[in-house]
Amino acid sequence: MKRIIAVICAALTVLSCLAYAQDGYSGSSNYLYDSNGKAVPAPPAYIHERSYMACDFEEINNLKAMRSACAKNGKIYISCTSQLIIMTEEFEVLYVSADYTGLDGGKTSFDSNEGIFVTDDGDYYICEPNRSRILHFSAENELIRILAEPGITGVDAAVKYRPTQIVVDDAGRLFVVAKGMYEGIVQLNPDGTFANFYGVNEVQFNLWDLFWRSVATSTQRSKQSLWLPTDFTNLCIDSDGFIFATVQSSSAAESVMRLNAKGENILRVDDDDVFPCGDLWINQVTSTGAPTGASEFVAVDVNDFGVYICLDTTRSRVFAYNEDGKLLFIMGGPGNREGYFRGPVDVDFLEDRIMVIDSTAESIEVFAVTDYGRALMNAVRTQYEYDYAAAEVYWREALAYNQNLFLAYSGIGRVMLREGDAEGALEYLKLGDDRKYYSKALEKVRNATLKQYLIPVAIGVIVLIAALKILVSVGRRSKQRRRKA
Repeated sequence: MKRIIAVICAALTVLSCLAYAQDGYSGSSNYLYDSNGKAVPAPPAYIHERSYMACDFEEINNLKAMRSACAKNGKIYISCTSQLIIMTEEFEVLYVSADYTGLDGGKTSFDSNEGIFVTDDGDYYICEPNRSRILHFSAENELIRILAEPGITGVDAAVKYRPTQIVVDDAGRLFVVAKGMYEGIVQLNPDGTFANFYGVNEVQFNLWDLFWRSVATSTQRSKQSLWLPTDFTNLCIDSDGFIFATVQSSSAAESVMRLNAKGENILRVDDDDVFPCGDLWINQVTSTGAPTGASEFVAVDVNDFGVYICLDTTRSRVFAYNEDGKLLFIMGGPGNREGYFRGPVDVDFLEDRIMVIDSTAESIEVFAVTDYGRALMNAVRTQYEYDYAAAEVYWREALAYNQNLFLAYSGIGRVMLREGDAEGALEYLKLGDDRKYYSKALEKVRNATLKQYLIPVAIGVIVLIAALKILVSVGRRSKQRRRKA
């Protein structure tokens, strides 16, 4: 009996290890996914540069309870629960405060700070969910106004207004994620009054749940969880005024969205079967130290050429995608080692660096781009700017570092196709598993082949038909002559 139990335990351990490895949770985030969704090795695009702790700054006593960060105009704004920190992108402290001067001239302490957003002119907004309001400060750190509860219509009066994340567009409209409001993002007019719900999510359910709810008794249904729309978790806005939003959803197609003025998701995805959703292979078996379940994005940021980075709180990793939703690189991971995270809450671009706010470790983690990462980002940037000749050079440079970079094969193939070399593009597009552009290249090759051989073949067919007719005519005349003879 003991032997049987030992064998069963060993088998369970092996299965857990397999699931642990399949999850990609091997202590390294240097991997990508191939066209079949299999993890393949990849060099690091970004490497850890430095960790900043409170002890590294004379002006800062602690970095406790960091909640959000925003990099803008060469500065970094960090919102902690009870303080605000402003520093340069070289991490020189400019301003630290635990309170502010109110509109009445008195001092008020920060309380429950959450999301922070900075405008182009330097004004910044801080969410205070426990006080149901948003604070608007000038670039000189002076309070301009307090945006209290905006009088939202269509919501249960018992639901408290708790703003947690905010972005402001060029027109001054405010887009707010309010905790517990599943109707969508709260859109406010420039004066702070309620406009409407934006980017409304539909209720998610499956047929299995529908069946069980249809046969369950009223008592059983009352004990079941409610069907609620998915909840937004974070926002950012790109240079074109479109809003990126991360969503707490079990649907891969809704992990991250790009919303237009109507609140419609216009996120571009080349392959409808592979949405930006973090890890493709996930561990469903509980094992020591291995996170389970799908990736869950809690933060997003986008740069000037369409690359957006999403922070996965499930496995403490950062996933980067290009404007077509193609995975570029993965960095970070759970752990206490250098370059890993214990409790990341936000991620931001710092020009060609990346910053991650780790609330649990009370640290600011900075990552520098590698030569491989620079070639990769330059390829994406030049392709975004329609400089295809330069893009091909950078794609080939990135490919020299990483032969598993399928996106590079696709990028080179697309450039060759645009330059008219459809036949040469076929090989690269096939290696990149770019079915869409492979079909286009194949069509061009087929049309060129038909154009090259159509006239000679047509002439040959006409000549052949004419020859056959002549032969048939001559044969008939010969038969007639023989009959007469």
